[in-house]
Amino acid sequence: AMAMIAANPARAFGVTTPRACFKRATRARTTPRANLVDDFFDAVLPKPLTQARKSMEFFDGPGGMLAKVIPWNAKPTVEAPRVDVDGVVFDFSRMRGDEFAAKFSALNDVVMGGRSDADVVLENGRAVMRGVTEDQFGGFASFKCRDFDRALDLSAYDGLSLTCAGDGLRYKVIAYDSDDSFNVAFHQTFECPIEMREVKVRFGDFVPVKRGRAVAKSDPEYRTFDGKRIVSLQFMLSKFDYGMENLNTNYKPGAFEFQLARVEAYKD
Repeated sequence: AMAMIAANPARAFGVTTPRACFKRATRARTTPRANLVDDFFDAVLPKPLTQARKSMEFFDGPGGMLAKVIPWNAKPTVEAPRVDVDGVVFDFSRMRGDEFAAKFSALNDVVMGGRSDADVVLENGRAVMRGVTEDQFGGFASFKCRDFDRALDLSAYDGLSLTCAGDGLRYKVIAYDSDDSFNVAFHQTFECPIEMREVKVRFGDFVPVKRGRAVAKSDPEYRTFDGKRIVSLQFMLSKFDYGMENLNTNYKPGAFEFQLARVEAYKD
C-alpha cells in the first residue's frame, strides 16, 4: 500500500490531477452530440456543481441563469398540454421516453449550494423521482416541467388531482404563472400515499411564495391563485412547507421515492 502511494499519490488518494482532467475532458466520443465544453466542465467540476449547471441550462438555456441577459438566447419551452373534457394535464402512461426527457428534469438544492441528489425517469408509465435529500442549505429535491409555450388556463376547474404513490412523506406541488423563477410561485403541500391513489389540491389553497418566503397578505405582491395562468408545474420534497419559516413536520432527510402517474384538473 505504501509503495502504491509513493508511486502515485494522487491516484491513491482519489485526487484528480490537471492532466487527468484534461484527458477526461478531451476524450473523444463516438456520438454526433459530442460537446467538448460540456466534457471539460463535467471533468473538472464537483458533481453537485455539474448537476446545478445542467439543471439551469435545461430550464434557462445555454448559460443557465445568465441566459436571461443574452439577447439571442431563447429560453427552452415545450408545447402546452391540450387539456380536453377529461381535464388531463399529464398522463405519463401515454408519454414516450424521449418526450419525457425533453419536458422534465430534476431540479435539486444543488442550484443553491445544497447536497441533495435525485433524478427523475419515466418508468412503467410513471414519472419516478428517487434519490437522497440532505438538510444542508436548501434541503429539497424536485422535478419540474420546462415552461409551456403558452400559459395554461385551468380556471374552469377547482384544483389538481395527482395520482401518486411513495413513502408517506409530505410533498408539494408548485404552480408558476410567470417564466421568471424568482417571481411569486404558488405552493400547496400534500401527504403522499403509500399505495397509488388520487390526491386533490385546491387552487384556492395554494400559498404564494417568493424566494423562499411566504408572501404576506399585506405585501403588494400578494395574490391568490385560481389556475387562470399556469406556465409550469414542479413536484418537490422539501424540509419547508411554505417558505423557510414553515418547517415540514412530515419530512426526513435520506432516501426517498415519489411516483406520479397522472395529473389532471378536477371540478367539485
